[in-house]
Amino acid sequence: MPEMTVPFDPAHAEGLEDPQRLAALPQAAVVALLRLEGAETVVDYGAGTGIYTVAVAAAVPDGRVVAVEALPRLAELFRLRLTTGLTDRVALVETSDNIVPLDDGEADRVLMVDVLHHLHDQPDALEEVLRVLRPGGLFVVVDWGDQERPIGPSPGHALGLDAVRGIVDRMGLDVVEAHAPGALLRHHLAVVARKR
Repeated sequence: MPEMTVPFDPAHAEGLEDPQRLAALPQAAVVALLRLEGAETVVDYGAGTGIYTVAVAAAVPDGRVVAVEALPRLAELFRLRLTTGLTDRVALVETSDNIVPLDDGEADRVLMVDVLHHLHDQPDALEEVLRVLRPGGLFVVVDWGDQERPIGPSPGHALGLDAVRGIVDRMGLDVVEAHAPGALLRHHLAVVARKR
């Protein structure tokens, strides 16, 4: 596990939509991990430019997505992605203090794509995930694996599957699905955990 988190550099924002990254981490694969039925409230925590948020919103025609982003440059790019058809289901929230503007237990799903390695040592963020997630709700983590790969952060700045499972366990969640890099996704691990 990295000894300390390294904040995301907004100068690399365009890399979030690099075709090579999207080929390795398809939107459909991320959406499938959420096990959506169509009316859920989903929090995309660390939504970045919204590339995955938009795919999630399309999968919840009777639900909504709360996209949380701390970096102004990424939020600005996200706003450019929002079309009229999405604005009724997607709320973009800019926050620098990890606060999600939902009541306790209001979210059915919380998604983090390539975010946990940036804030694994920030207990306030993880406590906020727990606060907004309803009992029985799912926390879905998709993050870079800690092996050598042609794209993404260096392995020293990534988390391994055991580290992610440990974080989820300390949060008091039950792992219901866990995939090492290469099993489900080429360079990413995936963990689905349920709140008791």
